[in-house]
Amino acid sequence: MERARILVVDDEMGPRESLRMILKPSYDVHTVESGEAALQELNRFRPDLIFMDIKMPSMDGVEVLRRIKANDPTIEVVMITAYASLETVKHALTHGAFEYLIKPFSRKDLEDTVNRGLLRRQMEIGRRGQLSMLAQEMRELTAKTRDLEEAARREVAEQCLRVVQLSILREISRGILGQLDLSQITKSITQSLRVGLGYDEVAIHFGGQRPGVDDGPTSVTCPIRNAGTVLGYLTVNNRPSARPIDPRERELLEMLTEYLAIAIHNSRLYSQIAETKQSLEQLIRSAGEAIISVDRADRILAWNPAAERIFAATEAEMLGMPITGVLPEAGYRRAKAALSAEQPVHTYEARAPRRGGGEMELAVTLSALRGGGGGEVEGILAIVRDVTTQRELEAQMLQSEKLTALGQLAGGIAHDFNNLLQAILGYAELMARNPERKELIHRGLEVIERAASDGSETVRRIQEFARLRPIEAFTSVDLSQAIREAVAITRPRWEQQAAHLGIQLDLFLDLPALPLVLGRPAALSEVFTNLILNAIDAMPNGGVLRISSAVEGSNWVSVEVADTGVGMPEEVRRRIFDPFYTTKGEAGTGLGLSVSYSIIKSHGGEIRVESQVGRGTSFTVRLPVGQGAEPERPRPADGQPQRQGRILLIDNEPQVLAVLCEMLIDAGHAVTPTMGGADAVSAYAPGKFDLVVSNIGMPGVNGWGVAERVRAVDPNVPMIFVTGWGLTEKDRERCRNLGVRHWLFKPVKPSELHRTVQDALAR
Repeated sequence: MERARILVVDDEMGPRESLRMILKPSYDVHTVESGEAALQELNRFRPDLIFMDIKMPSMDGVEVLRRIKANDPTIEVVMITAYASLETVKHALTHGAFEYLIKPFSRKDLEDTVNRGLLRRQMEIGRRGQLSMLAQEMRELTAKTRDLEEAARREVAEQCLRVVQLSILREISRGILGQLDLSQITKSITQSLRVGLGYDEVAIHFGGQRPGVDDGPTSVTCPIRNAGTVLGYLTVNNRPSARPIDPRERELLEMLTEYLAIAIHNSRLYSQIAETKQSLEQLIRSAGEAIISVDRADRILAWNPAAERIFAATEAEMLGMPITGVLPEAGYRRAKAALSAEQPVHTYEARAPRRGGGEMELAVTLSALRGGGGGEVEGILAIVRDVTTQRELEAQMLQSEKLTALGQLAGGIAHDFNNLLQAILGYAELMARNPERKELIHRGLEVIERAASDGSETVRRIQEFARLRPIEAFTSVDLSQAIREAVAITRPRWEQQAAHLGIQLDLFLDLPALPLVLGRPAALSEVFTNLILNAIDAMPNGGVLRISSAVEGSNWVSVEVADTGVGMPEEVRRRIFDPFYTTKGEAGTGLGLSVSYSIIKSHGGEIRVESQVGRGTSFTVRLPVGQGAEPERPRPADGQPQRQGRILLIDNEPQVLAVLCEMLIDAGHAVTPTMGGADAVSAYAPGKFDLVVSNIGMPGVNGWGVAERVRAVDPNVPMIFVTGWGLTEKDRERCRNLGVRHWLFKPVKPSELHRTVQDALAR
């Protein structure tokens, strides 16, 4: 028996030879070191199965896979990778890869993959051959049917008996061709021949062994052939009655065996199809992803066990229900509308409510189900994965990267704060010594207010960068402003680095007016912050950083961040956006540029990099011009009627408590200040206060404890949190659960506090 042929493609000799040594005892194995060599070996070596590394120089594994499948779609290809990249694996599977293995893998996994791959190739070759054979047989059948009908018309005029016989045989043939049950085919033929044509004995014998019935005047044995293969024999015997069988009846019986051969073949083919269908149904039932099919009206037709697990709904509950009951309708409609003959598959992500509370992140792949021959769309197949945990882990990694970047910025920020504190402390002492110098006091107050405002702005940038301020919705973004924010937050870092190393770092900005884009300002500012920090790190001996923007056509804007640093070799440039890939050793996490890449992709844009060793690097960010951004809600006008209320004010810092109290009293409110949460809870009684304003971080009973205790006795009183720490997404969710709808970040301006208090009292 000929041994199966396996081709191993890997640019590294170690893995290549390891696979060859494992496989050669059982298979004919040939190895090559590149995709080009693999393509050259296809016609010479004629492999049954190919193991191929997904990452290779010159031509990567996915491109080689595409060309192999174009040459011979029956060759099974297993992709091997050391990087478990979901997008790369999906890309390979989309182009026809049979399986993928992640290094390192066990010998058992390898042997199992080989066995399944070879079995699938054999089945595919067999299926293609059977379909081709069936098509040829049907053509022959059609031709023979026409000939038979023509012969019948000629025979009508010659012999009535022959017409009767032909009619009976034709009815038998039609009956058996519409029948797929082999036992029913046998029963139908034998009974019809006995009753319709008056034969004494009729039998069908399956197999290649000829039955022991000799042909004679009263008996006929006709072989049942299909493509030259004997499937069995049809025997007719009139010996008991001694009625001879006319030679023309023999012709008719032989013709009947041709139909019988087709019927037997179709029956067996149907059995194979039924077995394949059963196997596919088993695969669907055991799949880890939810597999859902819907009709043209988007009503659910199929719902596998994974769908039951993900959506916590049984098949009986969901069959016939609209799929928009489990997938958000807007995203589903957009994805469905994007399907076409050129793009038969569309993937997107959506947030959906989880039964029992909360939300889940779903990765959804839609594909059109078309009728035979690629006709009209008959329905949609949806494959859904719950990626909630995966996205949470990604968010944790992103947060880790942001904290690393904040650590890099800390020294410069401390330098700026020391300068601000110098101005504040210096003028405060001068003002205390010279109370009679009104000009000095006026100038000092202006400097102190400006220094406090600058410090507050720096803290705001840091909190937005670390996501301790509320996550913004997509809105109209001025890219020039986002770039200036990034320059402002990184300026202490690169100015301090230049001063410390005694080098010159020059920054040139060319930021003309641009159309607005649709996005999150803080996220885009984070991208440019990352690119600036990378550029500074790439210029340890000084250099020039240029940031420029431009309009591209009517639908795109672009930003270029170019440095004159050390540059990077091609192998680094190709992997620069890979997660965890870093050129900074222990100082880097390898997440910075992958984070930037993800942010730009989520905005529908693209990011490219060009670099030359010794000459510098240029990053280009392209973003689509924004459409349909929601305008910012106008704030209440200062001229509107002002509400005054009884306010319970809580903070554990005396200075903060005093200044907030003065702000509120100045606005006309009756204020009860308390030092800490315990005193506040003791002082509170339902109906005694119109509003509670509380710090969060306090010893003993903190702000969360105050909110819980106050809500327990008075669930309707409004509350405002004032915090200097910022709020994470979990903190904001906790606020909403406690009914706290307002929060402020220290330092708070009197006007800001006044607007928020008025808004809270109005509810």
